[in-house]
Amino acid sequence: MNDLLTGFRTIFSGEYPRLLLSGLGLTLAVSLCALGVSVVLGTVLGVVRVFRVPLLGALGNAYVEVVRGIPLIVLLSVIYYGLPALGVTLDGFPAAVLALGCYSAAYTSEIVRGGLSSVPAGQIEAARSLGLSRWQAVRHVALPQAWRVALPALGNEFVSLILGSSLASAVTLQELFSQGRYITNATYRQFEVYAVLAFVYFVLTFVLTRLVRTLERRLGRGQTLPERRVI
Repeated sequence: MNDLLTGFRTIFSGEYPRLLLSGLGLTLAVSLCALGVSVVLGTVLGVVRVFRVPLLGALGNAYVEVVRGIPLIVLLSVIYYGLPALGVTLDGFPAAVLALGCYSAAYTSEIVRGGLSSVPAGQIEAARSLGLSRWQAVRHVALPQAWRVALPALGNEFVSLILGSSLASAVTLQELFSQGRYITNATYRQFEVYAVLAFVYFVLTFVLTRLVRTLERRLGRGQTLPERRVI
């Protein structure tokens, strides 16, 4: 027990707390940027798939099937180590954001597709009857309602992004897990370091989950489940 206490005191002394905070900040930055890529790309994919846009719908389906069949670490390696062979070189941060965002977009597409399918068909019909185009009806009527339905699943996807960001160390990014490995190599305190990392990741995901649930309850006040579907 004394040895464990000594190990934890070692981790929280000197420059190590600063390194952990730096890694935590980079983890959050990568996750948030990747979430932006995921939401934008996933929304586009979800819309073209639900409304069966010619050619784009088929390409969207192919994208989702291919990306979901590739491990994230492989996609990271392809973007960071493989693209330079084609003349495209990315630093660790943009490579990690692109890989995480594109990978997550395949799952976000499914979330958006489910949310759009929950919107009553009458909503689209009413918007069209008021003179809105199909895409205006989707943007201003269907998508806001779909996002409300999809919020819990999107929160879970953000949690997955935070946890998946630990793989960014494979592309030399000094995020939280990478800094933990550095401290482990410097102190030889594997248990203590990884216990601290586990606690930090748990706190991040726990707080995020509670925030999403709170937002879900507030948005859900006065809402009723629709009976008819768009599809």
